[in-house]
Amino acid sequence: MQWRRLIRLTFFKSPLSCKLSPLKLLTLQFAWIIPYLFLTNYLERSLLPFRLLCYTQSNFLGVNSPLREDFKGCVRSFFPARDKDEDCGLNRRIDALIEPRTVKPWHQRMVVIRSAPMSAGYRQYVRDSWAPTLLPEVPTVFVTGHGNDDVLRKEHEKFGDILQLDFVDSYKNLTLKMMAIYGYILRAKPNIQDIIVINDDTIVNATALHQIAVSTSDDAYVLGKVSRGYPRLLMWWLPWYVPGSMYPSMCYPPFIQGSSFIITRTAAQRILNGICEIPAIHLDDVMMGVVANCLRVDLRHNEGFDHHTLDEYVVFHYQYSRYSVAEMFALWRRSGLGSRAVNDPIRW
Repeated sequence: MQWRRLIRLTFFKSPLSCKLSPLKLLTLQFAWIIPYLFLTNYLERSLLPFRLLCYTQSNFLGVNSPLREDFKGCVRSFFPARDKDEDCGLNRRIDALIEPRTVKPWHQRMVVIRSAPMSAGYRQYVRDSWAPTLLPEVPTVFVTGHGNDDVLRKEHEKFGDILQLDFVDSYKNLTLKMMAIYGYILRAKPNIQDIIVINDDTIVNATALHQIAVSTSDDAYVLGKVSRGYPRLLMWWLPWYVPGSMYPSMCYPPFIQGSSFIITRTAAQRILNGICEIPAIHLDDVMMGVVANCLRVDLRHNEGFDHHTLDEYVVFHYQYSRYSVAEMFALWRRSGLGSRAVNDPIRW
């Protein structure tokens, strides 16, 4: 690419030379900061000093490197002053109020789309855009909790793709929602090997997704965008705020971005079995980072997940704000992935 050639010509005396002076090396190391400040949003710019600090904390940068070899020691390293929650209900059985008809006994994979009960427009967007481009062997299911029951029943009667679970659907209950999903699939869908978890404000590149091989029965991993060097937010008014009493460290361990990932059946079972042995954090992706670290669940990075631009992606998702349904339809048209024109979303 042109920018790579420009860097080589600027910093190297000749294309064959690879020696850098200390000044040029220092310039290269920090040259990214200026474009970073221009291209990122306010929150990311505000976090830059803390992210730089977290990148000096080697204990929190190693992917698939537990803080301690033994499980209890690992948990104590993350939570030196907290014990496990004795009334933890994250691994309890949560019954299904509505069950999908789209998942068949021979399916080995399923796409689980996390959706709020009131998000009928986003569900219809998915049905009318990228869901039909998936292979028949990969069914899609929308998962919600309580609320908007009449609309959910009408959708289910028409499409058969709703899984409504018996819990209160809220941002604070995202970890509970994921555990309820894993529990249901482990009980009711014995042949599912891979659970593909996706938010409803995304675009999925079906071709790229199908190129990812199905796991084997012994694999215990989560595949997605691995994030490192993220600090604990101190801004109490933000939904991502975590108090020091809940998580004392300044930095989080590596974690998979929660907007889209693939988790194997073995990993889901291991996490469900061990989740209540670890003090809870309400941020589900951060909680899964801690759990994966101590339970030895591998995190596998794939750059195509949680991608912010419409190029070379498996799952497109803009994490800093939620696009409207109309904007998602417009982005889908721009993506060029659809084989047919997309109609306007159905109004429920």
